[in-house]
Amino acid sequence: MTDAATNGFRRLRFTDADGSDYSAIFEAEYHGSDFASETYATEDARYEYTVVGDDDLTLRTMRAEGGRRGGVIGARDDHVVFWLTRGRLEMHFADRSRVVEPGSPYIASASEAYRFESTGTVYNGVHIADRFLRAVGRDLGFRLPDGPLLFDQQDEAVARQEPLRHLIGEIGPMLVDDRVVGAMRTALNRRLAIVVLDTFPIRNRGADVPVANRLRDAVRYIEAHAADRPSVPEIAAACGLSQRGLQDVFARTLDSSPHRFLRDHRLDRVRRELLRADGDDTVAVIAERWGFTNHGRLAVAYRDRFGEDPATTLRSARAARPGRASWRLRRAVAFIEEHLDEDLTLQAVADAAGVRPRRLQQLFLEERGESPMAAVRSIRGASTRNAADGSGDRD
Repeated sequence: MTDAATNGFRRLRFTDADGSDYSAIFEAEYHGSDFASETYATEDARYEYTVVGDDDLTLRTMRAEGGRRGGVIGARDDHVVFWLTRGRLEMHFADRSRVVEPGSPYIASASEAYRFESTGTVYNGVHIADRFLRAVGRDLGFRLPDGPLLFDQQDEAVARQEPLRHLIGEIGPMLVDDRVVGAMRTALNRRLAIVVLDTFPIRNRGADVPVANRLRDAVRYIEAHAADRPSVPEIAAACGLSQRGLQDVFARTLDSSPHRFLRDHRLDRVRRELLRADGDDTVAVIAERWGFTNHGRLAVAYRDRFGEDPATTLRSARAARPGRASWRLRRAVAFIEEHLDEDLTLQAVADAAGVRPRRLQQLFLEERGESPMAAVRSIRGASTRNAADGSGDRD
Protein backbone atom coordinates (compact mmCIF):
# COMPACT_ATOMS: atom_id res chain seq x y z
CA MET A 1 0.00 0.00 0.00
CA THR A 2 1.50 3.35 -1.02
CA ASP A 3 1.17 6.67 0.78
CA ALA A 4 -0.87 9.58 -0.56
CA ALA A 5 1.10 12.05 -2.65
CA THR A 6 1.22 15.70 -1.71
CA ASN A 7 -1.03 16.63 -4.64
CA GLY A 8 -3.76 14.32 -3.35
CA PHE A 9 -3.00 11.56 -5.84
CA ARG A 10 -2.91 8.13 -4.26
CA ARG A 11 -2.60 4.53 -5.36
CA LEU A 12 -3.75 2.03 -2.74
CA ARG A 13 -3.99 -1.75 -2.84
CA PHE A 14 -5.46 -4.07 -0.21
CA THR A 15 -5.49 -7.85 -0.45
CA ASP A 16 -6.19 -10.74 1.86
CA ALA A 17 -2.82 -12.17 0.76
CA ASP A 18 -0.82 -9.32 2.30
CA GLY A 19 -2.75 -9.55 5.55
CA SER A 20 -5.06 -6.56 4.99
CA ASP A 21 -8.14 -7.04 7.11
CA TYR A 22 -11.34 -6.37 5.17
CA SER A 23 -12.36 -3.54 7.50
CA ALA A 24 -8.97 -1.89 6.91
CA ILE A 25 -10.14 -0.94 3.43
CA PHE A 26 -12.76 1.36 4.91
CA GLU A 27 -10.70 2.55 7.86
CA ALA A 28 -7.82 3.64 5.63
CA GLU A 29 -10.03 5.32 3.05
CA TYR A 30 -12.22 7.15 5.53
CA HIS A 31 -9.72 7.79 8.31
CA GLY A 32 -11.47 5.76 11.00
CA SER A 33 -14.78 7.62 10.67
CA ASP A 34 -18.17 6.03 11.21
CA PHE A 35 -18.50 5.54 7.46
CA ALA A 36 -18.47 1.75 7.74
CA SER A 37 -19.41 -0.62 10.52
CA GLU A 38 -19.93 -4.34 10.87
CA THR A 39 -17.86 -4.90 7.75
CA TYR A 40 -16.73 -8.47 7.40
CA ALA A 41 -15.34 -11.06 5.03
CA THR A 42 -15.59 -14.75 5.80
CA GLU A 43 -12.34 -16.65 6.23
CA ASP A 44 -12.64 -18.31 2.83
CA ALA A 45 -13.05 -14.97 1.02
CA ARG A 46 -10.20 -13.82 -1.21
CA TYR A 47 -10.17 -10.19 -2.28
CA GLU A 48 -8.13 -7.44 -3.87
CA TYR A 49 -9.24 -3.80 -3.64
CA THR A 50 -7.49 -0.99 -5.52
CA VAL A 51 -7.90 2.79 -5.38
CA VAL A 52 -6.32 5.21 -7.86
CA GLY A 53 -7.00 8.94 -8.07
CA ASP A 54 -7.08 12.15 -6.09
CA ASP A 55 -9.29 13.92 -3.56
CA ASP A 56 -11.92 14.78 -6.21
CA LEU A 57 -12.27 11.45 -8.02
CA THR A 58 -10.94 7.91 -7.74
CA LEU A 59 -11.26 4.78 -9.87
CA ARG A 60 -11.72 1.61 -7.84
CA THR A 61 -11.85 -2.13 -8.39
CA MET A 62 -12.79 -5.01 -6.12
CA ARG A 63 -12.08 -8.57 -7.20
CA ALA A 64 -13.42 -11.17 -4.80
CA GLU A 65 -13.57 -14.95 -4.91
CA GLY A 66 -15.17 -17.40 -2.52
CA GLY A 67 -16.84 -16.66 0.76
CA ARG A 68 -19.11 -13.74 1.55
CA ARG A 69 -18.55 -10.07 2.32
CA GLY A 70 -20.83 -7.49 3.86
CA GLY A 71 -21.32 -4.62 6.23
CA VAL A 72 -23.06 -1.30 6.77
CA ILE A 73 -21.98 1.74 4.75
CA GLY A 74 -22.98 5.05 6.27
CA ALA A 75 -23.35 8.52 4.81
CA ARG A 76 -20.07 9.62 3.26
CA ASP A 77 -18.42 12.36 1.21
CA ASP A 78 -18.40 10.48 -2.11
CA HIS A 79 -21.06 9.50 -4.62
CA VAL A 80 -20.33 6.01 -5.95
CA VAL A 81 -21.09 4.89 -9.51
CA PHE A 82 -20.25 1.25 -10.12
CA TRP A 83 -21.04 -1.80 -12.19
CA LEU A 84 -20.41 -5.50 -11.74
CA THR A 85 -18.83 -7.72 -14.35
CA ARG A 86 -19.30 -10.79 -12.18
CA GLY A 87 -21.20 -11.85 -9.08
CA ARG A 88 -24.15 -10.49 -7.14
CA LEU A 89 -24.60 -7.66 -4.66
CA GLU A 90 -27.54 -6.96 -2.35
CA MET A 91 -28.03 -3.39 -1.10
CA HIS A 92 -30.58 -2.61 1.61
CA PHE A 93 -31.50 1.07 2.09
CA ALA A 94 -33.88 2.52 4.67
CA ASP A 95 -36.80 2.53 2.21
CA ARG A 96 -35.89 -0.10 -0.39
CA SER A 97 -33.69 -3.04 -1.33
CA ARG A 98 -31.85 -3.64 -4.57
CA VAL A 99 -30.13 -6.65 -6.08
CA VAL A 100 -27.34 -5.57 -8.41
CA GLU A 101 -26.15 -8.00 -11.08
CA PRO A 102 -23.70 -7.59 -13.99
CA GLY A 103 -24.93 -5.06 -16.50
CA SER A 104 -25.93 -1.42 -16.17
CA PRO A 105 -24.16 0.98 -13.79
CA TYR A 106 -25.67 1.77 -10.41
CA ILE A 107 -25.28 4.96 -8.37
CA ALA A 108 -25.26 5.16 -4.56
CA SER A 109 -25.77 8.76 -3.43
CA ALA A 110 -23.34 10.08 -0.81
CA SER A 111 -25.95 10.82 1.87
CA GLU A 112 -27.68 7.42 1.74
CA ALA A 113 -26.61 4.70 4.18
CA TYR A 114 -27.07 1.04 3.27
CA ARG A 115 -26.27 -2.49 4.31
CA PHE A 116 -24.64 -4.75 1.73
CA GLU A 117 -23.94 -8.43 1.16
CA SER A 118 -21.99 -9.81 -1.80
CA THR A 119 -20.54 -13.02 -3.16
CA GLY A 120 -17.84 -13.49 -5.80
CA THR A 121 -18.02 -10.00 -7.27
CA VAL A 122 -15.81 -8.19 -9.72
CA TYR A 123 -16.60 -4.52 -9.19
CA ASN A 124 -15.49 -1.42 -11.08
CA GLY A 125 -16.42 1.96 -9.72
CA VAL A 126 -15.93 5.71 -9.73
CA HIS A 127 -16.05 7.66 -6.46
CA ILE A 128 -16.73 11.39 -6.93
CA ALA A 129 -16.55 13.85 -4.05
CA ASP A 130 -19.89 15.55 -3.36
CA ARG A 131 -18.29 19.01 -3.16
CA PHE A 132 -16.58 18.49 -6.55
CA LEU A 133 -19.76 17.19 -8.22
CA ARG A 134 -21.71 20.17 -6.90
CA ALA A 135 -19.06 22.61 -8.16
CA VAL A 136 -19.21 21.08 -11.65
CA GLY A 137 -23.01 21.17 -11.57
CA ARG A 138 -23.03 24.84 -10.65
CA ASP A 139 -20.60 25.61 -13.48
CA LEU A 140 -22.98 23.89 -15.91
CA GLY A 141 -25.90 25.91 -14.60
CA PHE A 142 -27.70 22.89 -13.12
CA ARG A 143 -30.37 23.56 -10.54
CA LEU A 144 -29.15 21.69 -7.47
CA PRO A 145 -31.21 21.02 -4.33
CA ASP A 146 -30.33 22.85 -1.13
CA GLY A 147 -30.32 19.58 0.81
CA PRO A 148 -28.62 16.25 0.05
CA LEU A 149 -27.72 15.57 -3.58
CA LEU A 150 -29.71 12.42 -4.41
CA PHE A 151 -29.68 10.55 -7.71
CA ASP A 152 -32.03 8.16 -9.48
CA GLN A 153 -30.69 5.38 -11.68
CA GLN A 154 -29.98 5.75 -15.40
CA ASP A 155 -32.83 5.07 -17.77
CA GLU A 156 -32.31 1.93 -19.87
CA ALA A 157 -32.34 3.99 -23.09
CA VAL A 158 -29.29 5.90 -21.83
CA ALA A 159 -27.65 2.92 -20.11
CA ARG A 160 -27.56 1.06 -23.44
CA GLN A 161 -25.19 3.71 -24.78
CA GLU A 162 -22.71 3.06 -21.91
CA PRO A 163 -21.45 6.67 -21.84
CA LEU A 164 -19.49 6.34 -18.61
CA ARG A 165 -17.70 3.14 -19.58
CA HIS A 166 -16.78 4.54 -22.99
CA LEU A 167 -15.31 7.66 -21.37
CA ILE A 168 -13.36 5.66 -18.79
CA GLY A 169 -12.00 3.52 -21.62
CA GLU A 170 -10.77 6.70 -23.29
CA ILE A 171 -9.29 8.59 -20.34
CA GLY A 172 -8.68 5.79 -17.81
CA PRO A 173 -4.97 5.35 -18.71
CA MET A 174 -4.38 9.03 -17.94
CA LEU A 175 -6.32 8.90 -14.67
CA VAL A 176 -4.10 6.11 -13.32
CA ASP A 177 -0.90 7.91 -14.36
CA ASP A 178 0.66 9.65 -11.34
CA ARG A 179 2.36 12.15 -13.69
CA VAL A 180 -1.05 13.58 -14.65
CA VAL A 181 -1.64 16.17 -11.92
CA GLY A 182 -2.98 19.65 -11.37
CA ALA A 183 -5.20 21.29 -13.99
CA MET A 184 -4.91 18.38 -16.42
CA ARG A 185 -6.22 15.86 -13.88
CA THR A 186 -8.99 18.22 -12.78
CA ALA A 187 -10.10 18.57 -16.41
CA LEU A 188 -10.30 14.76 -16.77
CA ASN A 189 -12.17 14.44 -13.48
CA ARG A 190 -14.58 17.11 -14.66
CA ARG A 191 -15.40 15.16 -17.86
CA LEU A 192 -16.41 12.15 -15.79
CA ALA A 193 -18.42 14.28 -13.37
CA ILE A 194 -20.32 15.87 -16.28
CA VAL A 195 -21.30 12.45 -17.67
CA VAL A 196 -22.62 11.45 -14.25
CA LEU A 197 -24.66 14.65 -13.94
CA ASP A 198 -25.97 14.33 -17.51
CA THR A 199 -27.02 10.67 -17.27
CA PHE A 200 -28.22 10.12 -13.67
CA PRO A 201 -31.35 12.19 -12.83
CA ILE A 202 -31.09 14.45 -9.77
CA ARG A 203 -34.02 14.20 -7.36
CA ASN A 204 -35.79 16.89 -5.34
CA ARG A 205 -35.60 19.75 -7.83
CA GLY A 206 -39.28 20.70 -7.85
CA ALA A 207 -40.72 21.27 -11.32
CA ASP A 208 -37.26 21.43 -12.91
CA VAL A 209 -36.59 18.47 -15.26
CA PRO A 210 -33.06 16.99 -14.96
CA VAL A 211 -30.87 17.03 -18.05
CA ALA A 212 -30.61 13.23 -17.70
CA ASN A 213 -34.34 12.95 -18.36
CA ARG A 214 -34.04 15.30 -21.34
CA LEU A 215 -31.28 13.10 -22.75
CA ARG A 216 -33.41 10.00 -22.15
CA ASP A 217 -36.33 11.57 -24.02
CA ALA A 218 -34.06 12.57 -26.92
CA VAL A 219 -32.62 9.06 -27.27
CA ARG A 220 -36.06 7.47 -27.06
CA TYR A 221 -37.47 9.87 -29.64
CA ILE A 222 -34.62 9.16 -32.05
CA GLU A 223 -35.04 5.40 -31.64
CA ALA A 224 -38.81 5.56 -32.11
CA HIS A 225 -38.72 7.86 -35.18
CA ALA A 226 -35.41 6.90 -36.78
CA ALA A 227 -36.97 5.73 -40.05
CA ASP A 228 -38.57 9.18 -40.46
CA ARG A 229 -35.20 10.94 -40.05
CA PRO A 230 -36.35 13.65 -37.63
CA SER A 231 -34.52 16.97 -37.76
CA VAL A 232 -32.47 18.38 -34.89
CA PRO A 233 -35.18 21.00 -34.14
CA GLU A 234 -37.79 18.20 -33.95
CA ILE A 235 -35.63 16.16 -31.56
CA ALA A 236 -34.93 19.22 -29.41
CA ALA A 237 -38.63 20.08 -29.21
CA ALA A 238 -39.51 16.49 -28.27
CA CYS A 239 -37.16 16.49 -25.27
CA GLY A 240 -37.62 20.10 -24.13
CA LEU A 241 -34.13 21.39 -24.89
CA SER A 242 -32.92 24.18 -27.12
CA GLN A 243 -31.03 23.06 -30.21
CA ARG A 244 -27.80 24.32 -28.65
CA GLY A 245 -28.57 22.53 -25.38
CA LEU A 246 -29.28 19.30 -27.27
CA GLN A 247 -26.03 19.57 -29.23
CA ASP A 248 -24.07 20.25 -26.03
CA VAL A 249 -25.42 17.31 -24.03
CA PHE A 250 -24.84 14.87 -26.91
CA ALA A 251 -21.28 16.14 -27.41
CA ARG A 252 -20.18 15.99 -23.79
CA THR A 253 -22.03 12.79 -22.84
CA LEU A 254 -22.17 10.58 -25.96
CA ASP A 255 -19.24 12.16 -27.87
CA SER A 256 -21.60 12.60 -30.79
CA SER A 257 -24.10 14.99 -32.31
CA PRO A 258 -27.84 14.32 -32.55
CA HIS A 259 -27.52 14.02 -36.33
CA ARG A 260 -24.65 11.53 -36.14
CA PHE A 261 -26.37 9.57 -33.36
CA LEU A 262 -29.49 9.29 -35.53
CA ARG A 263 -27.48 8.17 -38.56
CA ASP A 264 -25.57 5.57 -36.54
CA HIS A 265 -28.81 4.23 -35.07
CA ARG A 266 -30.29 3.89 -38.56
CA LEU A 267 -27.16 2.07 -39.72
CA ASP A 268 -27.42 -0.26 -36.71
CA ARG A 269 -31.03 -1.07 -37.60
CA VAL A 270 -30.09 -1.73 -41.22
CA ARG A 271 -27.38 -4.13 -40.09
CA ARG A 272 -29.75 -5.87 -37.69
CA GLU A 273 -32.28 -6.42 -40.49
CA LEU A 274 -29.59 -7.62 -42.90
CA LEU A 275 -28.46 -10.20 -40.37
CA ARG A 276 -32.05 -11.41 -39.95
CA ALA A 277 -33.24 -10.98 -43.54
CA ASP A 278 -35.64 -13.60 -44.82
CA GLY A 279 -37.10 -14.24 -48.24
CA ASP A 280 -36.33 -11.80 -51.04
CA ASP A 281 -35.39 -8.74 -48.97
CA THR A 282 -32.51 -6.90 -50.61
CA VAL A 283 -30.05 -4.34 -49.30
CA ALA A 284 -31.95 -1.61 -51.15
CA VAL A 285 -35.33 -2.58 -49.69
CA ILE A 286 -34.00 -2.73 -46.13
CA ALA A 287 -32.01 0.49 -46.53
CA GLU A 288 -35.01 2.42 -47.80
CA ARG A 289 -37.05 1.30 -44.78
CA TRP A 290 -34.55 3.26 -42.68
CA GLY A 291 -34.42 6.31 -44.88
CA PHE A 292 -31.29 5.53 -46.93
CA THR A 293 -32.14 6.35 -50.54
CA ASN A 294 -28.62 6.97 -51.85
CA HIS A 295 -27.11 3.48 -51.95
CA GLY A 296 -23.59 4.73 -52.64
CA ARG A 297 -23.57 6.92 -49.54
CA LEU A 298 -25.06 4.09 -47.51
CA ALA A 299 -22.27 1.74 -48.59
CA VAL A 300 -19.60 4.26 -47.53
CA ALA A 301 -21.20 5.01 -44.15
CA TYR A 302 -21.91 1.32 -43.50
CA ARG A 303 -18.35 0.32 -44.35
CA ASP A 304 -16.95 3.03 -42.07
CA ARG A 305 -19.08 1.78 -39.17
CA PHE A 306 -18.89 -2.00 -39.61
CA GLY A 307 -15.83 -2.64 -41.77
CA GLU A 308 -17.69 -4.37 -44.59
CA ASP A 309 -20.24 -3.63 -47.31
CA PRO A 310 -23.95 -4.19 -46.56
CA ALA A 311 -24.15 -6.77 -49.35
CA THR A 312 -21.36 -8.75 -47.66
CA THR A 313 -23.30 -8.73 -44.38
CA LEU A 314 -26.42 -10.05 -46.13
CA ARG A 315 -24.55 -12.82 -47.98
CA SER A 316 -22.73 -13.93 -44.84
CA ALA A 317 -25.93 -13.97 -42.79
CA ARG A 318 -27.75 -16.11 -45.34
CA ALA A 319 -24.79 -18.45 -45.69
CA ALA A 320 -24.78 -19.03 -41.93
CA ARG A 321 -28.33 -20.40 -41.92
CA PRO A 322 -30.42 -22.76 -41.93
CA GLY A 323 -30.88 -21.78 -38.29
CA ARG A 324 -31.93 -18.18 -37.58
CA ALA A 325 -29.13 -17.64 -35.13
CA SER A 326 -25.46 -18.06 -36.01
CA TRP A 327 -23.84 -21.23 -34.76
CA ARG A 328 -21.71 -19.29 -32.27
CA LEU A 329 -24.82 -17.69 -30.78
CA ARG A 330 -26.55 -21.07 -30.62
CA ARG A 331 -23.50 -22.47 -28.82
CA ALA A 332 -23.57 -19.56 -26.34
CA VAL A 333 -27.30 -20.00 -25.63
CA ALA A 334 -26.87 -23.75 -25.18
CA PHE A 335 -24.07 -23.13 -22.67
CA ILE A 336 -26.27 -20.68 -20.75
CA GLU A 337 -29.15 -23.17 -20.65
CA GLU A 338 -26.84 -25.93 -19.40
CA HIS A 339 -25.38 -23.77 -16.60
CA LEU A 340 -28.38 -21.76 -15.42
CA ASP A 341 -27.74 -22.55 -11.76
CA GLU A 342 -24.14 -21.33 -11.90
CA ASP A 343 -22.66 -17.84 -11.51
CA LEU A 344 -22.18 -17.17 -15.22
CA THR A 345 -19.77 -14.50 -16.42
CA LEU A 346 -19.48 -12.79 -19.78
CA GLN A 347 -16.02 -14.31 -20.21
CA ALA A 348 -17.28 -17.84 -19.55
CA VAL A 349 -20.07 -17.55 -22.13
CA ALA A 350 -17.66 -16.01 -24.65
CA ASP A 351 -15.19 -18.85 -24.11
CA ALA A 352 -17.96 -21.40 -24.70
CA ALA A 353 -18.91 -19.66 -27.96
CA GLY A 354 -15.29 -19.39 -29.07
CA VAL A 355 -15.25 -15.60 -29.39
CA ARG A 356 -14.00 -12.61 -27.44
CA PRO A 357 -16.42 -10.91 -25.01
CA ARG A 358 -16.76 -7.82 -27.22
CA ARG A 359 -17.70 -9.96 -30.25
CA LEU A 360 -20.15 -11.91 -28.10
CA GLN A 361 -21.81 -8.63 -27.12
CA GLN A 362 -22.17 -7.75 -30.81
CA LEU A 363 -23.64 -11.15 -31.70
CA PHE A 364 -26.30 -11.00 -29.01
CA LEU A 365 -27.25 -7.41 -29.79
CA GLU A 366 -27.41 -8.08 -33.53
CA GLU A 367 -29.28 -11.38 -33.41
CA ARG A 368 -31.30 -11.22 -30.18
CA GLY A 369 -31.52 -7.50 -29.53
CA GLU A 370 -30.15 -7.86 -25.98
CA SER A 371 -26.81 -8.17 -24.21
CA PRO A 372 -25.44 -11.61 -23.19
CA MET A 373 -26.10 -10.98 -19.48
CA ALA A 374 -29.62 -9.75 -20.25
CA ALA A 375 -30.10 -13.01 -22.16
CA VAL A 376 -28.94 -14.95 -19.10
CA ARG A 377 -31.58 -13.21 -17.00
CA SER A 378 -34.36 -13.75 -19.58
CA ILE A 379 -33.47 -17.42 -20.07
CA ARG A 380 -33.42 -17.94 -16.30
CA GLY A 381 -36.77 -16.19 -16.02
CA ALA A 382 -38.29 -18.38 -18.75
CA SER A 383 -36.91 -21.50 -17.07
CA THR A 384 -38.42 -20.47 -13.73
CA ARG A 385 -41.80 -19.75 -15.32
CA ASN A 386 -41.78 -23.07 -17.15
CA ALA A 387 -40.95 -24.91 -13.93
CA ALA A 388 -43.78 -23.14 -12.14
CA ASP A 389 -46.23 -23.94 -14.96
CA GLY A 390 -45.19 -27.59 -14.85
CA SER A 391 -45.68 -27.70 -11.10
CA GLY A 392 -49.13 -26.19 -11.49
CA ASP A 393 -50.09 -28.77 -14.10
CA ARG A 394 -49.21 -31.62 -11.78
CA ASP A 395 -51.45 -30.18 -9.10
